[in-house]
Amino acid sequence: MTDLVSFVSTASPTASTSTASKMTLSNNFDTFLTILTAQIQNQDPLEPMDSTQFTQQLVQFSGVEQQIRSNQQLETLISATRSSAGASLSGYLGQQAEIASDSAQYSGDPINFLYSLPQNAASADLAILDSSGRTVFTAEGAAEAGRHGFTWNGQTSSGAEARPGVYTLRISAKTSAGDPISAEQAVLANITGVDLTHGEPALTTPVGIFSYSDIRRLTRT
Repeated sequence: MTDLVSFVSTASPTASTSTASKMTLSNNFDTFLTILTAQIQNQDPLEPMDSTQFTQQLVQFSGVEQQIRSNQQLETLISATRSSAGASLSGYLGQQAEIASDSAQYSGDPINFLYSLPQNAASADLAILDSSGRTVFTAEGAAEAGRHGFTWNGQTSSGAEARPGVYTLRISAKTSAGDPISAEQAVLANITGVDLTHGEPALTTPVGIFSYSDIRRLTRT
């Protein structure tokens, strides 16, 4: 099996924002103390410095530090919640998922697509497009209202096997008057793992890594 393609949001940065902010604050505070010490040592005894200004700055530094600590605690809470979500999602392993997606990763095994028509259509043409938007396979689909399955085995219209990559099912359904009919699409795949490296919990399947929020139905196989 080739590497899986991700259909979820980009992973969060390794270093947390609050950690980076704390480092910046620490450097700025050290610089502030260095400058303040130099000013005190070189002040004019006849016109001593006004302590009000640097006292206010110290208060501001303290407020920023408290905010950064609150952010760190919030990040810890989010991390714990994510781990808890991962543990609960582990119960989905081995189940078949219906995923709200019109695209999937082809790696040699057939891809099981689903589509639903809200009404009877005069025609329903199916097309498989590669990642460049080129049509590699076409077929005539079921035109009756309701849910329909379509399994693409990876063959192109010329009979050759498609290269591994991301492929999209496009449905062109029309009424007898030629008006387009919108089809709801999905992919059927078995859940093989849980991925917590993205910004939200995700589920690993042989046809990609999908966001948990895109899962419509689960069925035990």
